[in-house]
Amino acid sequence: MSKVIDDFHLLNSKQRRYLLNDDEVLIDLVKSNMSMKRFLHSLAVARLAKELASYHHVDSHKAYIAGLLHDIAKEIPLEEQDAYLRYYDPIRLNEAEKIKHSHVAKYYLKDKLNFNDKDILNAIYNHTVLRSRDKLSMILYIADKRDETRNINDEVIEVAKKDLKKAVELLIEKWKEKKIYLDGNLK
Repeated sequence: MSKVIDDFHLLNSKQRRYLLNDDEVLIDLVKSNMSMKRFLHSLAVARLAKELASYHHVDSHKAYIAGLLHDIAKEIPLEEQDAYLRYYDPIRLNEAEKIKHSHVAKYYLKDKLNFNDKDILNAIYNHTVLRSRDKLSMILYIADKRDETRNINDEVIEVAKKDLKKAVELLIEKWKEKKIYLDGNLK
């Protein structure tokens, strides 16, 4: 896996802006910076986020980009993730390992790509633990939990097409039920 993103800073700002606005180039950039499994998940999240955005009057291209970039920091070694959090967001250092990457991604994208779209960065920051209830954040949260690579066929996507808040509540309820089951405690 090459780290093309590490050399991105060598480009001038006009070149970076051009590349970040070309979906094919952005897809290649993302693909070259993560495992194939993670890339396929990110691509599926991007497609689902774009579809859900169309039902809720949200910029579908922003939703697509958020989905594509949401896991960009997932495979960064934990020590490097902690370094980002120590510098940019020390309050998040004690988050669970599965959550940290979402916070790190915001700073990683700003640092490595000079990416500054506040809506997309906010949605990415919140995609694991939904702390913001703006539409784009809810769309990305839902798309990440129910993209086609997860092979979960339930009513969440159909609910999300009509009501994002209800879909989020449904996902949270399902997570609580799963946690209770995994802990060995039955209702």
